[in-house]
Amino acid sequence: MMVCPFDDARLLIILQVDHSQVAGLLAAHWGNDLFASPRPYSSMVLAAQEHDSGWWEWEIRPTLNDRGQPPDYIGSIKHLGRRIWLDFIRHGITRVAEQDPYAGYNVSMHGVGLLTQGMGLLTYMPDYTGDSEVRKFIREQKALRAKLLKRLRRSDEYREMSSDEHLWTNFKLMEVFDQMAQYICNRYPLNNTERKNGPTNTLSNVPVPVGPGKDDVTLTVDVQDETRAIVRPYPFDSDPLLIPYSARLVPNRPFTDQDEFLPHYFKAERVQITLSLFSDKKFSETEH
Repeated sequence: MMVCPFDDARLLIILQVDHSQVAGLLAAHWGNDLFASPRPYSSMVLAAQEHDSGWWEWEIRPTLNDRGQPPDYIGSIKHLGRRIWLDFIRHGITRVAEQDPYAGYNVSMHGVGLLTQGMGLLTYMPDYTGDSEVRKFIREQKALRAKLLKRLRRSDEYREMSSDEHLWTNFKLMEVFDQMAQYICNRYPLNNTERKNGPTNTLSNVPVPVGPGKDDVTLTVDVQDETRAIVRPYPFDSDPLLIPYSARLVPNRPFTDQDEFLPHYFKAERVQITLSLFSDKKFSETEH
């Protein structure tokens, strides 16, 4: 869960499963005259939408950190415990792969990327490969992807999009969707500058695929106010792109234990936040 100050008395909690839905919305609208749409489209949207669905197992009954407060998602493998974290990530990957082998392959790459600095794309993230349980998880996922890849390359539906190059391009897209969805969900309001961890407004410089035969670019999210940002260059098919997501409000204080916290969590006031992403041109038109 993403935990942000809301006011002096309350915290804003955005669940990872809701952040994941935002990533899926970004993927669904990705593509215009400049940027190619993801291929295979449905598999990539599904992968983005469900990339953090494993968190559901913990978020239905979350625990507290050592200060008695709901824990933020950054560094979660440490404060939740690697066994708990690895298990729910593993289960999430398995569920997606059962529905769509291509999406499962991509989500498996993402799960390993969370432990390996985004497979080299996100050097600001910790490298957990010194841990034996992490190395076991990485070996398991490599074996799973090998099985899935055989299926994909035998499939008329997926064969064309299962080259090493295409799979790597789609992994980069997944990291873009995740980094952007983190950036726009993990602060409140959008122009709040208190959060110092997580993606930057250049999405931590992750290379952004444009299309076949074109060089990758870097995207910038230029926040304008509490709910609006300009994205340069603009990759979406709708301008502006409206991004709604759900959150809940809980008291900003330590709790004695999980039993004290859960009633506040379950009864929490739900709030709906809607952000707008613009191209330069469209934003300029709205200001005149």
